[in-house]
Amino acid sequence: MQDASLAATALAVPRAHLVTQKIALIAGATGAVGSALAKQLAGAGDWNVLGISRRPPRVGVNGVSYIRADLGDPDACAKSLKLHPPATHLFYCARATHFEQTVESAEDNLRLFETTLAAVENASNDLRHVHLVQGGKYYGVHLGSFPTPARESQARCVVSNFYYEQQDFLALRARGARWTWSTSRPNTLLHFSPHIARNIVSTLGAYAAICSASGAALDFPGPPGAYSSLTQVTSIEVLARTMAMISTEPSCSDQAFNVTNTDVFRWSSLWPQLADSCGVETGPVRPLRLAEMMADKDDVWAEVCARHRLRPTKLSDVANWAFADATLERYWDEILCHNKARKHGLNSWDDSPERFLKIISMYREARILP
Repeated sequence: MQDASLAATALAVPRAHLVTQKIALIAGATGAVGSALAKQLAGAGDWNVLGISRRPPRVGVNGVSYIRADLGDPDACAKSLKLHPPATHLFYCARATHFEQTVESAEDNLRLFETTLAAVENASNDLRHVHLVQGGKYYGVHLGSFPTPARESQARCVVSNFYYEQQDFLALRARGARWTWSTSRPNTLLHFSPHIARNIVSTLGAYAAICSASGAALDFPGPPGAYSSLTQVTSIEVLARTMAMISTEPSCSDQAFNVTNTDVFRWSSLWPQLADSCGVETGPVRPLRLAEMMADKDDVWAEVCARHRLRPTKLSDVANWAFADATLERYWDEILCHNKARKHGLNSWDDSPERFLKIISMYREARILP
């Protein structure tokens, strides 16, 4: 079925265009970033889009052909890839694990990236560009105060960071190769992803719903400093558009770029708006561990779903409390400099508070939040 889809796509492209056609291979295509990028490229009209993951989605993005393969097995992965058109662009959006506020395994994440790139190189003689998605953790946003606004060229942290190993490997592998590379560094992502609980918007929406059902105010669960510090986020659509631009603009080759909405905000200004949109009173700053406070709220969530006739979901399908705790406990400013991106014509932006509330509405319209 997938091969038939690819054949139909090829037939729809004029023969003269086939020589220069861009074929994107998205590793980690079912994640938040991979899904958004697949939608962006498939909708552009000049990309043939392949998505590779261990478990293809039950409902994928229109115009995308999904390949089921284990990125950790380069031989099997290469065999699967050879059944499809050779990729011209690899977008690496995969990750070995997610741990909050801790040092993630550089070895595991580097190995997964190495095997994926090896498989793609083995299967394609026309690879032109490799794009690696990183994040604000490159600057140590999860560790404590760091120099802001963070610039792409500033010194690295002394703490181990798998982003460093991956980028060093990528830059070294590109030497002498026919392909170029780039990286994008977003900060906390704003996105509508009903199948992904590691999502600050849906998690805080669920928190607000539980507070409302319990007759409680919406207390800010982080420290006072986090309530008043400046923070910066990245809408997933901004990231997807910018990734596509970086990967096809020659002047962006062999470089890293910060990618944010470009504005900054304080939780102290957004929190009352969130409370109001969810019909709950704004509470005080009251440092809590949501992972502990919400541990016994499954029954409350079930009642919320029943009362508001929501789609039946488990609370763990909608909210990731550890992720929220890690995000809301940062009492230091999180600001990434966007000057380099602007100089290269990467001018996508978004209104962060407005986008946050819009996504809350999207979850409500999907009958996931009340």
